[in-house]
Amino acid sequence: ANLSTSAFCRYFKLRTRKTFVRFLNEIRIGAACRHLLEGKSNVTEIAYQVGFNNLSNFNRQFKKIKGYTPTTYVRSVKG
Repeated sequence: ANLSTSAFCRYFKLRTRKTFVRFLNEIRIGAACRHLLEGKSNVTEIAYQVGFNNLSNFNRQFKKIKGYTPTTYVRSVKG
């Protein structure tokens, strides 16, 4: 894009009305949801697979975006 980091972030927020980090976390949490519903891995493994380096940050971001913890999300969707 030939922009500095700060210029890119300003441009991105102007166009999407989200910060780049927020957008990236939403993509990661979406991937985590797919993995959780497949049920092949546990929450910790999924957190690292989708790009989070810290389980507590993953849980915090998951709840912020989905409104549930990862475990509660799986229970509510699978019923």
